[in-house]
Amino acid sequence: MDEHRIKYIQCGDLQIAASCETNCERKTEVYHPSTLLLYTQKGNLHITTKDQSYIIASGEYAVLKKYTEATMFKTWSEEEGEAKTYGFGLTNEFLERVISEISLPNKKSLSESFFKLKATKKLDALMKSIILHVDTNDELDKKIVEQKTLEALKALAEADVKILEIFHEFSIKQQGDLEKLMKHNFLYKIPLKVLAVQSGRSLSTFNRDFKKLFNDTPHNWIKKQRLYFAKKMMEEHKMRPSHVYLESGFEDLAHFSKAFKKQFDTTPRDFYKSIL
Repeated sequence: MDEHRIKYIQCGDLQIAASCETNCERKTEVYHPSTLLLYTQKGNLHITTKDQSYIIASGEYAVLKKYTEATMFKTWSEEEGEAKTYGFGLTNEFLERVISEISLPNKKSLSESFFKLKATKKLDALMKSIILHVDTNDELDKKIVEQKTLEALKALAEADVKILEIFHEFSIKQQGDLEKLMKHNFLYKIPLKVLAVQSGRSLSTFNRDFKKLFNDTPHNWIKKQRLYFAKKMMEEHKMRPSHVYLESGFEDLAHFSKAFKKQFDTTPRDFYKSIL
């Protein structure tokens, strides 16, 4: 049986995603508005961009530049039994804080979008605290995690000027591809103001560009995409309505059922029965 678990933690300027998959070969397409700090605890994380394929093995760290369209999937050994990865969304502002106190004499423009990082004691200590929270649901002190992340990245940057150049390049503000951004992130509970910032736009420009691109309001478009996603998950993976509504970005089963009935003229329960 396929099993896919993912948990998101909003932590100040960081968004932490912890993903665990067992017996699941599902590929995930990403186009993230923030640079990703990635860590593999078990198995291997495979990343393919338009230019290259990479592997982040167990115990390894890497960064993936924002607005990079990529495909990810995981593999693991029989002894490991599962693949487990963690990702931090590092905003422009957060990376600027990392490099603000460190001298960067020659700012170079980098064409690469993916870099591996060396494991350090500070990075490992940071990951241990996150893993403890995710696996046991212990309380997470957001200020401490943010400070630990800041310290770990600064230590890396101070030790290697190449890392500092990467952080500088990845923190430069730019407009993202709005269509790719929305199609890869509509499942997440992100306020419109935050989506606008993540796209590199003001809220008014975001709404104007969105209407021109999708001929719909962001609220209506996101709801429809979540409903079609839920329908697809029931059809292809035989997920029950009681499970699929959370995977589809809805917080309430009754609200999901009402919206599904309005969109498809059938309840999720009746639709699920019809495909068995």
